[in-house]
Amino acid sequence: TKSAAGEVSAAAEESSASAWFSWPKFCSASKLLCIVFTSIVVLGLCCSAFASSYSNGVSELLNSVYVPDVAARRHRCRPEISGAGCGTQFEQHPHGAGELMYGPPKHRQRYTFGTAINVSATRGAGHLSHSALQDFARRYASTYSSADPYKHIVIDNLVPEALAHACMKELQAKHYLPSSSASGDSSFWKSRSTPMGAKRGRGGYPENTQAEVFGPSTVRLFDFFQSRRFIAFLETLTGIRNLTADSRMIGGGPFSIVNGGFLSLHTDFNKHQSCQKGLLPIPNNEPIPGCRVVTPGWRRLNLLMYLNEGWREEWGGSFELWETDPRYSFLQYSKKVLPELNRIAIFSVTDVSIHGHLDSVNHPHGEARKSLSFYYYTPTIDDEPLITPLLHESVYMPGHAALRSVERWRTMVPKHTVR
Repeated sequence: TKSAAGEVSAAAEESSASAWFSWPKFCSASKLLCIVFTSIVVLGLCCSAFASSYSNGVSELLNSVYVPDVAARRHRCRPEISGAGCGTQFEQHPHGAGELMYGPPKHRQRYTFGTAINVSATRGAGHLSHSALQDFARRYASTYSSADPYKHIVIDNLVPEALAHACMKELQAKHYLPSSSASGDSSFWKSRSTPMGAKRGRGGYPENTQAEVFGPSTVRLFDFFQSRRFIAFLETLTGIRNLTADSRMIGGGPFSIVNGGFLSLHTDFNKHQSCQKGLLPIPNNEPIPGCRVVTPGWRRLNLLMYLNEGWREEWGGSFELWETDPRYSFLQYSKKVLPELNRIAIFSVTDVSIHGHLDSVNHPHGEARKSLSFYYYTPTIDDEPLITPLLHESVYMPGHAALRSVERWRTMVPKHTVR
């Protein structure tokens, strides 16, 4: 607070300045200078107001995307710490469903009202030989690297149709075997339901690797997708070197998702951690005490093979690819892939490879949405700036799980659909 003397001094200075410069006297002396000077002052005030408004607008947007660190489990992924392409915040979900992302605001989450443009999958040769795979990989490497919304390819008939059909039948034969969500239960299928998804698979290692419990065709596909021949195909197709398959198939294997199943929009863990009871992995440059990395490096590629004959869009379960940027400032529904028999989706796993399936599975005769999942890793991420070195589990977009429904496919439409 100013003192009385200070107030008098300030008033005197103001009075002196007023006497030295009088706007009416200045304008009467030189009309031209008056006009020029007045224009400069007005323009300066307008620019100042615009800059202030723009700054406030940007600040408001950033505040809606980034939330200050207010709890020990909340972490900002700062570029100066974690490298290029990293600029988000997330926190551990209390129900063990991975992390929750902050942002983007709802008005920056876009999809199409109307009809999607139909696009075709790339047609494979249906041969498993090294030469056939390498020919395909060289021909479509540019298709993979230039795909929207991120690097991916959808292939029909990469493997022989008879083999895919036989594998589908083997999974179908196990459809009605018991399932349970209880830990340690001996049921064939393990159901897992969290706020971010509801799915049914074989559970963790080693059950998820036991292809022999389904039959010889499933064994053959498991062996093929983890073979050196197929990994060489992936390296040629994607340009990613030093790939390795995960022999423990953490998070992968066969899935048989029943009616009501869904998976909210997310990007996958970059390294998966196993923790002692009572601990949850926290996003960090190294595992915290009591946690350890159990995957063979950095997750780089996902392969999803669908095994559903004559699957219709209204039955839900379509694979969704969403576009965003490294700061998650927007979301755009880019592509939908129907989970048809002998269709394979391969995509690069980065911090911006947002995907899921939120059209709830809704088969009229109770058939499950069947698939096989395989993941591939590298020892380093030096070649991929869109992967943060901050270890994290799957990171989910906020609010989308609540939008799942059997009718969602009618109104939430992507730019493109692979039928």
